[in-house]
Amino acid sequence: MESIPLFTTVLGNEEINSVIETMKSGNIGTGNKTELFESDFAKYIGVKHAIGMDSCTNSLHLALRGLGIGPGDEVITTPLTFVATVNSILYTGAIPVFADIDPNTLNISPLSIEKKITSKTKAILPVHIYGNPCDMDEILEIAKLNKLKIVSDCAHAIEAEYKGQKVGNLGDAACFSFYATKNLTTGNGGMLVTNDKNLAEYCRIVRDHGMAAGAWSRYQTGEMQHFEMVELGYKCIMWDVQASIGFNQLKLLEERNIKRQKIAERYQSAFSENEKIELLQIDNNNKHAFHMYVIKLLNLDRDLIATEIEKRGVSVGVHYRPVHLEPYYANKFPDNIGKFPIAEAMGAKILTLPIWPDLSHELQQRVIDVVQEAL
Repeated sequence: MESIPLFTTVLGNEEINSVIETMKSGNIGTGNKTELFESDFAKYIGVKHAIGMDSCTNSLHLALRGLGIGPGDEVITTPLTFVATVNSILYTGAIPVFADIDPNTLNISPLSIEKKITSKTKAILPVHIYGNPCDMDEILEIAKLNKLKIVSDCAHAIEAEYKGQKVGNLGDAACFSFYATKNLTTGNGGMLVTNDKNLAEYCRIVRDHGMAAGAWSRYQTGEMQHFEMVELGYKCIMWDVQASIGFNQLKLLEERNIKRQKIAERYQSAFSENEKIELLQIDNNNKHAFHMYVIKLLNLDRDLIATEIEKRGVSVGVHYRPVHLEPYYANKFPDNIGKFPIAEAMGAKILTLPIWPDLSHELQQRVIDVVQEAL
């Protein structure tokens, strides 16, 4: 029997044909397709500016840098996230400060954030884990009272909405991932969005070696122009082949999210009566992107259960082991170990189940049956 993967990349003829068209055009670098994708994405999120990048990681890094975060500053974030979130803080020279999570949603706890604020705190970096919006009213109020910047990690949360507003339009900047497994993919890639004109201009420059104008812009003038490096920058631009996939994926995003919602609803219904499973809390006033579907196992050896499920042909995952327990961070910040009991407890219980738009009804049932049998 064929194994059911945890994720699969969904690509249609629109994306494939668009890539072929771009390849035949002779311009596969950053150009008009990237600009088109940026424009469409900004409209979708409801912001003024969208800057295509090569990853969410670099988007977070440049957003923090552009907002003035640097050596000696502190940025508060969650320990229950992918390491890239925290790495982006270290890249600026700032210090990541963890705040524990809400055990019901697994998102960062506003109460815990308040307790971590010091005179060195300059920003909050919330992560909308699995696509479930954080408590942004509380976080925005904390930031306002303490004059802090907010950069949201929306790697899981393109479609997510908080009280009717896209989570990417809350705070000073938000960053998205278009990795191969994401709800919208460009293979690799990311996007930084903001309503801050100065931040947008800075990030456009710094993403391309610090050049005042990228190659595409220079070549459109009809006259020779010299390179002008005005900032110490990086090479983290999006290119048109990626954008050709992205702007077509964007057109289908809501349709595919409806399918994710229906799969999640079926899982919720199937697992709600199982005493060995606890479901994550979802606020019906918000919109969950369901990049991942995660359950908590109660009084069970999670790794043992995961192995049993895998043996039965269903792929599962753990998202995530708390960052402060990863070897690098445990060695760099040893005092953090044991300081975030909720994140550590949840990290030992959570299990990610397969979800993607084209997961058939039959395969959904197989996932449900295999999980129930393995418990």
